[in-house]
Amino acid sequence: MEPIPDTGSAKDIRDLVKSVFIPALPKDSRARQIAEGADDPTNLDSYLRGKAEFDRAANALQQLPGSSGEGKVRLRDANQGGLTQAGMVVALWQKASANRRTLFAGVGATGPTILVVQVEGVDLSTLWKDDEFGEPLKSVGNADASVRVFETTPSLNLPKHPGPDNGVIIAEHGEQVSVKRRGNTSRRDAKVNISVYLDDDRESGIPRNLCLLNCIRDPSYQRVRLAFELLGLAQCLVRPSIYAELTLNGFHYGTYVAMPPLDNYHFQEVLPGVKHRAIFKGNYGDLPGGAPLAMRGSHGSDYFTPNSRPEGRSYEPRNDTPDSDYAALANFVTAFHSKDPASAAFVDTVRKILDVEQFLRTMVVVNLLGSWDTYYLNSQNYFLHLAADDSGNNPPFATFLLNDVDSLLGVSWPGQKRNWQDKDLLFRGTEIGDIPLITKLLANPEFQSYYLDFMEWFINRYFNLAGVQAIEASRWRILEQSVYLESGTPFGAPHTHRPWSNDQVYRASVLSQGLSADQGPVAGIQVDGIQTFVDARCKKVLGQLTGMARRHSAVDFDSGNWR
Repeated sequence: MEPIPDTGSAKDIRDLVKSVFIPALPKDSRARQIAEGADDPTNLDSYLRGKAEFDRAANALQQLPGSSGEGKVRLRDANQGGLTQAGMVVALWQKASANRRTLFAGVGATGPTILVVQVEGVDLSTLWKDDEFGEPLKSVGNADASVRVFETTPSLNLPKHPGPDNGVIIAEHGEQVSVKRRGNTSRRDAKVNISVYLDDDRESGIPRNLCLLNCIRDPSYQRVRLAFELLGLAQCLVRPSIYAELTLNGFHYGTYVAMPPLDNYHFQEVLPGVKHRAIFKGNYGDLPGGAPLAMRGSHGSDYFTPNSRPEGRSYEPRNDTPDSDYAALANFVTAFHSKDPASAAFVDTVRKILDVEQFLRTMVVVNLLGSWDTYYLNSQNYFLHLAADDSGNNPPFATFLLNDVDSLLGVSWPGQKRNWQDKDLLFRGTEIGDIPLITKLLANPEFQSYYLDFMEWFINRYFNLAGVQAIEASRWRILEQSVYLESGTPFGAPHTHRPWSNDQVYRASVLSQGLSADQGPVAGIQVDGIQTFVDARCKKVLGQLTGMARRHSAVDFDSGNWR
């Protein structure tokens, strides 16, 4: 918690506390009274946030005895240094501050929570239309449109209403309310994959849009959040997530996984202090073969088609990254591929241009999960963050993180061998994409030792049957109070167009049974039981490790110092 300064403007106080969750303040306290008085009455949310509200709050603080001086709020006594009455209020606000981490924590005042997203007054006919490039159109609300987002304790009740303990995160009205379909093949799903646009507040971390994943390709509803949790346990960069329920124009669409975008706020939080960021998302786009980070040339223009739509590029620029920053991407790729992987020079170069240990741990989790639709089989679904050197004297420093992680833990489609639990632990063999970042690193004895040692430690500590069962059980206590709302009977067709009955969801999520479908949007899918997959994958990898002649990295992963 940052120290409270002697004086501060409204902006200074806003920068200090970011946003304040008003229900967390003591009832009848001056801190709560001022926050409630400054809160915008037209939006009826439960937060003190935004410029206008902090301006009103600062004006109220200046009215307190001994709390005004030279046009600013005096927060500490000029002679003794103790907190003034305004300083005491700000101290309480600090304790009730909220940010993106708290918004997506899934824990409220009374225990586990889900998000509830209620949108009214949007044009559903526009929602299902595409633009000239085949991209979904944004559906804008009418004058009476509204969106309300709040946390609540999960329960098998509809409709849901905000309570006094958890309050309202967002409440907006009018034509600024909008939604848009999201996803690639999933954008046609009748249980709509959707982004809901919000009034973002960069200081508090409330995102510009909320990404809602429909989970129809995972009858357990567990895979995405399980992957994120395991990545977090591996100390990898990961996006926040929480379960959510969506109501759109009065129709209950059921349970989703809600995530913020990987926006500038996210990268500033996880990678602070970077002056010049260049951010690229790996896709299947304008260049053949996805985004493998293979050597294409030494110029930025070698990595995109000039004058092409950024959204259609294999290395898609994100977060206002200009075309000129493709030079940073080219410099990174060129530097990585400039040395023999077996050489000491390769080790020295890679450590200067890549967060290599974090990348290796990420790829351990990718391999264990069988997350084939990432940087594994398809060379896509990742973000590459480049901290660029504006002097031009050094290559940029790269950080890698995964994006979509929903095809994993035994999810497969026709045309695949459907045996992701049996794959090689070093990304060798068939059904491996063009992924030179990991294959070259694993060709180096030092990096291979780190990778294998961490994989063995991670299986023993987290990626094992008991560990995964514990995570699933904690998630199911939330899910069982939400997913059953999509159908009125155990075996009946869900009104949300989910292709799985309530009974099938239970069998997948609790009993870890495998399921398949032969019709509808997931025709041909095979979904193994998660625990069955984990047990088989652990046995396969541990068997491979036992049979390998290998040196060890000397890293003590129990110590927390993983470099």
